[in-house]
Amino acid sequence: MKQKEKVIIETAIKLFAKKGYSSTSVQEIAKECQMSKGAFYIYFKSKEALLLSVLHYYYERIFTRIQKIKTEHDHPRDVYRMQLVVFFENILEHKEFITMQFNERSMPINEEIEAFAKKMRRTTLRLHIENIQNIYGKDIEPYSAELCFMINGMSDVYLELMILLHHSFDLQSLADHMLNRLDDLAKGMIKRNDQPLIPFEKADEWFGPFYTFDPLKDALLNEMRVKANKQYNGAPPADLAESLDILEKELRKEKRKNAIIKGMIANLKEYPAIRKETDKLAELLKKDMHHPHG
Repeated sequence: MKQKEKVIIETAIKLFAKKGYSSTSVQEIAKECQMSKGAFYIYFKSKEALLLSVLHYYYERIFTRIQKIKTEHDHPRDVYRMQLVVFFENILEHKEFITMQFNERSMPINEEIEAFAKKMRRTTLRLHIENIQNIYGKDIEPYSAELCFMINGMSDVYLELMILLHHSFDLQSLADHMLNRLDDLAKGMIKRNDQPLIPFEKADEWFGPFYTFDPLKDALLNEMRVKANKQYNGAPPADLAESLDILEKELRKEKRKNAIIKGMIANLKEYPAIRKETDKLAELLKKDMHHPHG
């Protein structure tokens, strides 16, 4: 990301938080950044395009920090506890910006923003599911989607209390409390041998894909998304975005269709900005085309 883009995005976050999205004009953002309105349009084609870049920038920063925790702790429970703490910390750091998203009814809901909101929900749910399965192992798999929705619901309520009602919690204690409740729920479900109301496969179909796969391929896909967003100012062509989504969905399936994978790789090779990563991914996939997982 160019330094100037970063300045515009960080200025926009402050102004949107202070005045709301609809009451902030491009003129004000440009003035605050000490540039002309014309110069603003060199970086972003509209205020909506800027909003999309703001959302990408903000949430990608949070999830990059959260992913980094995996490399800093060995025990799955410690990883999850710290991820919850960092998640809450980062949201509270920009409380006003989040309040704007809660309150603002006039924020544009175009296709790209809707797709981004879905992606964020999927990323958050996947984070919970991965951690739940890492902590409780194979036995929890049938219940992992339901537990994920429960902890996500808890998380939303506590965030609302902290952001909208200005209640403060000690975040370490809050993360411990949530994990203890998760223990109670998980152990109870396993002990009673409950039938899940929402089977994992159903949740995967509605909100997924949740299947995780080789971290190297995952990292390459993330890198491709980041580069595509940079190249196209947060709004990559529909064909590129769709090809990445379809490829990721296919790679997360237990039974993959190689024809779909090959087709999407061929589409992605058309874009020079992500050519290096596409070639690397194609090479990895070629090696394990005959395996059901990779």
